[in-house]
Amino acid sequence: METNQFDRREFLKSFSMLAGASVLAANPWIQSLNAQDTGNRQKVKLAVIGVGSRGKLLTQILLTIPDVEIVAYCDNYPKHFEEAGNMIGPNASGFSDYKELLEMDEIQGVVIAAPLNEHARLSIDAMNKGKHVFCEKAMAITNEECLAMMQVHRETGKILQIGHQRLFSVRYLKGMEMIREGKLGKITQIRAYWHRNNDWRRPVPSPGLERKINWRMYREYSRGLMTELATHQIQVANWALGEIPVEVSGSGSINYWKDGREVFDNVNLVYSYPSGSLLIYDSFISNMKYGCE
Repeated sequence: METNQFDRREFLKSFSMLAGASVLAANPWIQSLNAQDTGNRQKVKLAVIGVGSRGKLLTQILLTIPDVEIVAYCDNYPKHFEEAGNMIGPNASGFSDYKELLEMDEIQGVVIAAPLNEHARLSIDAMNKGKHVFCEKAMAITNEECLAMMQVHRETGKILQIGHQRLFSVRYLKGMEMIREGKLGKITQIRAYWHRNNDWRRPVPSPGLERKINWRMYREYSRGLMTELATHQIQVANWALGEIPVEVSGSGSINYWKDGREVFDNVNLVYSYPSGSLLIYDSFISNMKYGCE
């Protein structure tokens, strides 16, 4: 065991002020588009597909970046569509059908923040139409969908970036640097958890909109805690270890929020890696005492 020591409190203090840098996760992607498509410093013309809660946040961030111009947006839920139009302004074109948006030649890249089950289809169609893609995590629901996205990326040469923001967080970048330098010694086990205290439910103006608004609760559209939360932390574990799991065992259940949802409200898993290292993970949304770590 290595005995290298460092002051954890000083480390956290030094980088807490820089945590906001992670919100600029789109910047490397934008710079890549700029270099690939224009060859000089001009505004990159982007569109946002899906302007619900996450799409609005990404839109707010993009509106602060001088190198970006949002020229179009799309959502098939009228409330979100109207709110996005008010946020972006009248110079951007609004669509309820993403295929019409993709016909705009001036769009260089699209930011996709639609429900998870739409990620693969939207990304593939966008790349096939000559657009670069920044797609929110998780990448897709199935391995087959992920592989199809990668295949189209290779065939078209268009950038495909998945929105794991920890890849651009100063805290995590510094942590990985310390790991690579051996300051933490050999990593033999990783523990991660994400505990919340809410039902994840959003208000629904009419029963017919339940699955559209609360899509995270239904398996047709989501895999719940694993795709919405755990994906971030599994990505970090893979990054730290430099490998991907070869085996996983675990279980989940609905033991608190018995409200008709189909995805688990608590999960516990153990991932095994080729090196023999383990990732022990759990998540639930009925008690936030231990938070996220």
